[in-house]
Amino acid sequence: MSDTPVTKYSRPIRILHWLLALILIALFVAGTIMHNTNDEALKFAIVKIHAPLGLLAGLLLLARTYFAFTQARPAPDAKWSLAVKWGSKIIHILLYVLPLALVGTGIGTMALSGLGEILQSGQTAPWPDMSNVPPAAGHGLFAKLFLASLTLHIAGAIYHQFVVKDNLIARMMPGK
Repeated sequence: MSDTPVTKYSRPIRILHWLLALILIALFVAGTIMHNTNDEALKFAIVKIHAPLGLLAGLLLLARTYFAFTQARPAPDAKWSLAVKWGSKIIHILLYVLPLALVGTGIGTMALSGLGEILQSGQTAPWPDMSNVPPAAGHGLFAKLFLASLTLHIAGAIYHQFVVKDNLIARMMPGK
């Protein structure tokens, strides 16, 4: 075992980080469009992509979680305050938990609203009423919490890169 400190996340973690970032942002945009349109044909077209992409994101997040616990990662900077260390830890936990909650509530919404059956039958209308589907409300809440957590994560990265100037982002960037 080497005593050399780890300065970057492992290649699998970095690849999964950026892949998940793209997928989760795409899912959020698609979900927002789907939620805010009255065009049922558009809703059905989007959900046919949104649902399997959400499942893929969940599987990739489980793989990323595995690598996070099995591979060495950089330690927090010793100069960080306790508040920064805890804030970072909490945001990162939320960035693992909330997408998994979104997958669970998405599956629940598909099952309990009848949307899954509609899609399997090949129908494209009518769009089911989601107002009495508890997982649908949870899905919306978790999406908002995820967006807030993601915003704080990005703000933290920008703060470290351009204010603190500690090049923190290099730990997650592609390359060797």
